[in-house]
Amino acid sequence: MEQTDHPSRKVYYITPPGKKELHRWLTTAVPFKADREPQLIQVFFAGGLSDDEILDIFERMAQRLRSVLTVLCAAGCAPKAPAYTGPITLALVNTVLIDGTGAAPVQDAVVLISDKKIFAVGTAKTLRVPAGVRTINLGGATMLPGFINAHVHLAFNENNLKAWALGGVTTVRDESVQHVNGSLKSLMALRDRMSKKPEAARLISAGTMITVTGGYGDLFVDSPQEARRAALEEIARGADGIKVSLEDGYTGRSGLPKLTPAELRVIVEVAHKKGRFVSGYITQDKYIRPLIKTGLDDIAHLPYDYFLPATINLMVKNDIYLTPTFTVLCNYGASSAMLVANLRRFVHAGGKVALGNDYGGGPGKFELGIPMYEIEMMSRAGMSAMQIITACTKNAAHVMRLENELGTLEPGKAADILVVQGNPLEDLQALADVRLVIHGGVVIRE
Repeated sequence: MEQTDHPSRKVYYITPPGKKELHRWLTTAVPFKADREPQLIQVFFAGGLSDDEILDIFERMAQRLRSVLTVLCAAGCAPKAPAYTGPITLALVNTVLIDGTGAAPVQDAVVLISDKKIFAVGTAKTLRVPAGVRTINLGGATMLPGFINAHVHLAFNENNLKAWALGGVTTVRDESVQHVNGSLKSLMALRDRMSKKPEAARLISAGTMITVTGGYGDLFVDSPQEARRAALEEIARGADGIKVSLEDGYTGRSGLPKLTPAELRVIVEVAHKKGRFVSGYITQDKYIRPLIKTGLDDIAHLPYDYFLPATINLMVKNDIYLTPTFTVLCNYGASSAMLVANLRRFVHAGGKVALGNDYGGGPGKFELGIPMYEIEMMSRAGMSAMQIITACTKNAAHVMRLENELGTLEPGKAADILVVQGNPLEDLQALADVRLVIHGGVVIRE
């Protein structure tokens, strides 16, 4: 494609080498960037195409670009270029937008949705809603990305998935399955069936927790070779990631055998080569450092003992996230004061946090929907409201290696949206006052 500048317009000359190449160009996303001044686009075809073929080409181009041109030309300026050019199916207006990136809220925001994706984000001054599009006036309520709980169990349950979604948690990560619940392959088939139901939370699975024979977990390996094979088999059966454990003891037991550094290293290497996350289970500080050395993605649980500054600094240096899970630790009797102090030091050092309450992972009560106890404890540990929201959205997507698909309200990402009454930056309890939930572009609670 050659471009020729003109004093009043820009002219594009496109010379496809053949019809197959032209079809490939037409069936991929068409880049389009508008300046503040109107543009005239002229396209000249070469290669012996008939008039009817050229007319057909322009019709298909028009179908792909109609939504983009409608939005950009009506607004008179260019918001961030959309990654998807399908028809606009829903508009949300008159809202305060907290997009999950940590950026300042956007007043009088407008969000356009195209099928399952965010199409465009702007304000009432910069983004006009195309005529005929279903529009929801949110009356000044606050819009956020759908929340993500990065540490749950009992997620292979339709009722639980629906309760999470209706409560504003549109994605959950099941942090290990037990074989009594069925084979991993059958559970992954259930996950895939549930993914077609927008009223159910998106389910991400860490498969079966890997340990050594007699250790804490359900999938046993006793050599680096077995560890490699187990990780590959989990992924082949459909696991979205891998979970490993370094646990000394629980419920009165101690001195449990644990994975060796070589076994841990090969598991992480296999998972990352396949584009999968690795989450590491600990409850004591001394087992964090061996996991850090592997380069895994997040540490599951705060240590219930003293979180050493050296360990904290090593986590921060290696950009390894922490999923605190106050709920389960306190249910087991851990000191909430120690846990809060540990998280305070971690955050103060620059550590990054993801939301997770370990739903169903132990005794006591757990919250379906937004786990407000976790949010309260994060606040007690000195996290700002914006840091907490980021932990519940962007950071939680990151530990699942889904940050390019979920966790923030940006063009091209999943249209998973939570709307609450009030301002959670001023009062975090506003997060419990859910007004609207959208999952995959479908309104599931209004």
